[in-house]
Formats: sequence, C-alpha cells, structure tokens
Amino acid sequence: MKVRLVLGLAAISLGVSVGAVNLQPQPIKAVTTASTTPKAYRGSWFQYENLQYRVKVTKSAFIFGGGYYAKQQWHPVDQKTYRLSRTVKAGTCTWSKKTDANGYQTIKIKNGKFLVKVKQGTLTVKQYRHGKDVNGYPLYFHHVAHAATVFSK
Repeated sequence: MKVRLVLGLAAISLGVSVGAVNLQPQPIKAVTTASTTPKAYRGSWFQYENLQYRVKVTKSAFIFGGGYYAKQQWHPVDQKTYRLSRTVKAGTCTWSKKTDANGYQTIKIKNGKFLVKVKQGTLTVKQYRHGKDVNGYPLYFHHVAHAATVFSK
C-alpha cells in the first residue's frame, strides 16, 4: 500500500513539474527580419535644406539624428545609434525584410519605429513614437558619396 502511494505521489509531482516547465514564457524572435541592412540603404543621407540632419546606415547599424560637418568631420548633436539585432531592446533595432503596400520597410526600435524607403536616390523616413507620427510628415534625405569633402569648408 505504501509503495503505491509513493509511486502515485511521484507520478503526480513529475506531471506537475513537466507542466510548469511548459507554462514558462518562450522568447519571441522576429522571423522576417534582415540579418544585415539592405545594400540600397547603406551610406550617409542628408537633408539638403539645412544639412543639420543625417541618416547613416551601415551593415549592422541605423544612425539617425542631428549634427554638423566641420573640418571634414561629422559632429553629432542628439544622434541615436541603433544596432541591428534579432530582438528589440534599448539601443537595438530590427529591420523587416518585407515592404508594406506603399514600399516602406519597417525598422522597429524600443517604443517606436521608422518607416524607410529609397526611390530615385532619395531616402524617405517616417518616424513613429508610441504609435504616433513624430513629425506629421515624411523626411527626405539625399545620398552624398563623400559628404566630408562636400560639406566641410
């Protein structure tokens, strides 16, 4: 009788422990994200109007913000760098592989996202924070191959 009781309790405890393991949350991984940034986006992009804002896209980072060129060097002011990652955390981003109906790709960051697309040498950027459009209109940037020599005087 004691043997059956011990075996019964062992079976119940094993079942409870296996059930508890299956209830633990599994990390969510982005399936449709790019492992590197698309080549069409890489480089330095500037606004011609005021030359105070830049988007720089490298193989593994998306850099967005203000600054200025002086003595052939970029001096950042309120610039944010987001490293490409498989999950979104502070300072990282994910880059979607697919485009939406308007041709934009999504860069997800913590508490927001950027919608970006390249068309005829112009990078269009829409910035969203907490689900709201930050600027209310898209920003346009132009690719400049050797920005330091062009903008530094």
